[in-house]
Amino acid sequence: MLADMTHPQAHAIEFFFDIGSPYSYLAATQVGAVAERTRTAVSWRPFLLGGVFKASGNEMPARIAAKARWMLEDLRGWSRLYGVPFQMASRFPLNTLRTQRALCAASLIAGEQAVPAYALALFQAYWVDDRDVSADAELAALANAAGLDGAAIVAAIDAQPTKDALRAHTENAVARGSFGAPTFFYGDAMFWGHDRLPLIEAAITGDAGVRARLGL
Repeated sequence: MLADMTHPQAHAIEFFFDIGSPYSYLAATQVGAVAERTRTAVSWRPFLLGGVFKASGNEMPARIAAKARWMLEDLRGWSRLYGVPFQMASRFPLNTLRTQRALCAASLIAGEQAVPAYALALFQAYWVDDRDVSADAELAALANAAGLDGAAIVAAIDAQPTKDALRAHTENAVARGSFGAPTFFYGDAMFWGHDRLPLIEAAITGDAGVRARLGL
């Protein structure tokens, strides 16, 4: 997923995401292409969306009936535009605490470079195959499928370093202004939503108007 860094950019794209967020799923299917086109690295940062909502005073759109109806059609439309599969998960909303900790455990055990493949496997399982990605058996199986040690990752979910890592990502995003998922940072500039990826690309590639607006 990381781009050719022959001409590295000053910053990486920081991608804060939660597996339980459908818009994070859409972002995950597209951010790699932006990275390739701009030759910019992406740092995948699992955070806890529920914690972000609580800290920022935000609320999930699906709690409002009209927004929930709109959101489903919006997600279907974007998935068609991107050419990626999507179905609304039957367990939505899902408590993703263990899921997000599993991603942090993977990073601690195998390095940050292990996170994208595991995250993409989890996104596919939840938003396409309708699997319960909060269950330890699924977390282990999907980790194994991503080339990781599933048993070790599950065993580390409740370890203090894992808890601390997830808390740190969540607090970091909130401190920098995040209120939802996905949230991206490029340097000090924050972008919210998968549909802001073109703005990130413009900022990286030197669109003068975009860079000036963002103070880059």
